[in-house]
Amino acid sequence: MQTMTALLATLLSAYVAACLLLYAFQYRLIFFPVEAVDLPGTAFRLVDTGEAKIKVWVVNPGMAKALIYFGGNAENVAYDVDDLRAIFPGRTLYLVNYRGYGGSSGTPGGTGFYHDALALYDRLAPEHERIAVMGRSIGSAVATELASKRETEKLILITPFDSALSVAQKLYPVFPMGLIIRDRFDSAARAAEITAPVLIIAAENDEIIPPENTRSLARAFSEEQLRFELLPGTGHNDLHRHPDYGRLLSNFINR
Repeated sequence: MQTMTALLATLLSAYVAACLLLYAFQYRLIFFPVEAVDLPGTAFRLVDTGEAKIKVWVVNPGMAKALIYFGGNAENVAYDVDDLRAIFPGRTLYLVNYRGYGGSSGTPGGTGFYHDALALYDRLAPEHERIAVMGRSIGSAVATELASKRETEKLILITPFDSALSVAQKLYPVFPMGLIIRDRFDSAARAAEITAPVLIIAAENDEIIPPENTRSLARAFSEEQLRFELLPGTGHNDLHRHPDYGRLLSNFINR
């Protein structure tokens, strides 16, 4: 009995220690900042949001309509410039380097990402007639938050999820992630506040975001406002290579 009690105490201690480690180091497990790169011939702006200076790539400056792009967790948005320029030739594009990413100051974090997105929108709104918003993976949560708080022409979500908590609980089912996760990125809770048309593009073989988490987010929007597209044979990091990807984006933004 004493041996069993000692074993249980050891296992409990190890479990608690694992929970504490997850809590303490969660930002290192969630965020993967990318390095700054040079893009000769591409303009950028440093936008002071009051908490950080955000480096934003600017493509096709001076257009009446704009699109703000929030990339994935480990995505260097500098490498999306050419593709997005080809897909959205009639808009000024703003590709956002999150705080702590790609030449932006500050430390990554969900609350900070949201703050910077709103501040950036408020800075850009007087310069454009309309602004659409696009987010990929973790950027879908930032885009959804922005669209729920500001007037948005259209909202595009690539490989999105309902909430970071829901995804984390599937990844770590034995841990109480509700007590551990600080940044919930709860897009599903924001859906009812969004009136803009929404396009969701999902990967058939997404190895990062469980399909049910994407479907759960889709169900949070009304049928009238949502267009849902599943690209066959694609994964989380390669669906942009699908031949229909650019066409779907272009048709949605221009209709």
